[in-house]
Amino acid sequence: MEAVQYKCPNCGGGLKFNADKQDFLCEYCDSVFKEEDFFKKDDALENESPEAESVERQEYENAVLYSCPSCGAQVITDETTAATTCYYCSNPVVLSGKLSGELRPDMIIPFKIDKKDAINKFKEMCGKKKFLPKNFVAESHLEEIKGVYFPYWYIDCKTNGSINATSRQVRTWVTGDHQHTETTVRGHFRQGDMQITNMPEAALKGKDRDLMRYVCPFNSADFVPFSMSYLSGYFAERRNIESAEIEAGVTQKIRHFSEEKLEKSIDYVNVSIKDSSINVGSLSWRYNLLPVWVLSYKHKDKNYLYALNGQTGKVYGELPVCSKKLAGLFAGVAAGASLIFSVLGVLLF
Repeated sequence: MEAVQYKCPNCGGGLKFNADKQDFLCEYCDSVFKEEDFFKKDDALENESPEAESVERQEYENAVLYSCPSCGAQVITDETTAATTCYYCSNPVVLSGKLSGELRPDMIIPFKIDKKDAINKFKEMCGKKKFLPKNFVAESHLEEIKGVYFPYWYIDCKTNGSINATSRQVRTWVTGDHQHTETTVRGHFRQGDMQITNMPEAALKGKDRDLMRYVCPFNSADFVPFSMSYLSGYFAERRNIESAEIEAGVTQKIRHFSEEKLEKSIDYVNVSIKDSSINVGSLSWRYNLLPVWVLSYKHKDKNYLYALNGQTGKVYGELPVCSKKLAGLFAGVAAGASLIFSVLGVLLF
């Protein structure tokens, strides 16, 4: 099932974004297209007809939201999708509503790691764990791994300000029978301007937010202007945090970050800030999508989650432990300890 489908101009088959080659492949006639081909098509339509200006808007009006009744996750798909499953808890999800145009992202980092590599990295992670349940890694289940674009706010701003700080240096030496201690306290003043760019802030609440923290960071050099075509074959989470909700917290974080930078410019030990004055300029917000591979699986009625950064390959995973294997380890250790104590007992007697 493809989340958002683009049709092949040659045969009408569905196109899928190829993360490995960074192009679009028709799985029916093997035709290959570049993302620029979609832009050219849109430009041609705009030149031919005034009605073409609404093409992009209609594209978003046709996108719909699916909401999981179990965990609350929301994914963006096209209007032809009849049903799907939640990539967090594997439960069926239901239609929630249309996707409004105001939720259009500004930028996107396309997937750099394809499904095959994502599965191999999961196997590699499992291979390093000795206490996994037998037959835990099932090929059929691994095929359920989903490529998901997660929403982030990226913030730019300028700051200016100053700090007053002190540093304390203690020197100790011994002369004869006497120990001497000298404490030197210095005052420091630092002032400067700073440009903050691409400061990331998760645009999801709850469990989604935790997962996104584990797979960060992303390299902002790979951002490209958003196009729905990149979503072909993938899912996309809808943001549920608006900029106004986190503006105060982001401003405070920027202020603290600026203080730290000024403090680190003081080349002395034991520095403490006495007072500071940091002015944070207006915040510029951009709504971006970032690629993550997600796999959820159940073991003894408990959900586990595996996530992989679709750009850098950074892995996060929760894995079950086989109680029998673990018990066998402790039994072996206990038996070995008993044998040692028995031998020692014989020697002692």
